[in-house]
Amino acid sequence: MNSNHQIASGQARLAVKVVGDGDPVVFLHAAVCDSRMWRAQLDAVGASNKAIAYDRRGFGETRAEKEDFSAVADLLAVIDAVGNGAPAILVGCSQGGRVALDTALLHPSHVRALVLIAPAVSGAPEPIHPPDIAGS
Repeated sequence: MNSNHQIASGQARLAVKVVGDGDPVVFLHAAVCDSRMWRAQLDAVGASNKAIAYDRRGFGETRAEKEDFSAVADLLAVIDAVGNGAPAILVGCSQGGRVALDTALLHPSHVRALVLIAPAVSGAPEPIHPPDIAGS
């Protein structure tokens, strides 16, 4: 099963793609991409699970008015709408990894497992680079 959804979260309409049936696996894109970065993984994982990817606010086909929002609340809206009521495996890359980590810490009952690829970490100090790297 392949389907596209527009899921409401606040004033946003999150563009969501779902491939397959079964346990939910949600893919969270990096800040330099949108959900299209996960095309191959959606098809592969969707063969035996419900693979879900969405465009976060400011990316791809998601439409959002300017408002205060929570990326975690947006992810929970997606999981609640298309996750079959089951905890999800979250696969996050870079900024998507930060959203996955924050969600697991704040709402552990919604998360079955994490797969993190070079995740950003909320609250981490800014890196201090040596002068020869900082100037480039």
